[in-house]
Amino acid sequence: ADVDEKWSRDLAEDQKIFGGDAEDTSDDLRDVATGAYVLTALLAPSDSFGDKARGLSVGAATMVVNGVLNTALKEAVGRERPDGSNDKSMPSGHASKAASRTAMAIRNLDAFDMPDWSRGLATWSLRGLALGTGLARVEAEKHHLSDVLVGYAVGQFVAHFMYEAFFESEADGPQITFAPVPGGGGAMTLTVPL
Repeated sequence: ADVDEKWSRDLAEDQKIFGGDAEDTSDDLRDVATGAYVLTALLAPSDSFGDKARGLSVGAATMVVNGVLNTALKEAVGRERPDGSNDKSMPSGHASKAASRTAMAIRNLDAFDMPDWSRGLATWSLRGLALGTGLARVEAEKHHLSDVLVGYAVGQFVAHFMYEAFFESEADGPQITFAPVPGGGGAMTLTVPL
């Protein structure tokens, strides 16, 4: 029934939420989502430097996997953007990045000892951040509403998959280890049992 086109067009024409700054706002909201993840990852209590490094390594790997998956999907789908600028509309990379990074930040909140009301407020604020990122992309005519929904789903899937695979797996599941290297830096090892 052409609902996706109609709703996307209505959001882009009316620009009731973000106005003429929708594209810049989507960039800013995506960056805030990244900052929220990094901040929660750095501040989350951990037992050792190795645990902290492992958590940050899984977060970085999640960002890479999410980016590669989005790029591959954009190439495979080839959907034209509403503004006609190219054929990389599906899925929305901004929505996917914001969704995965806020999902990781929400998971990091589990490590904090905080009252339920503040955890709920933080969780819903992060979800709103991801939602706002996607809506701003539609208002900026960079994506159709369905592009944003698919991007959000991809980001959520990747973040939760990586969390489950590397933090809640059995000992015989995939593992990331981090070891400092003499003279600075470190080595990250990914072990995946076959």
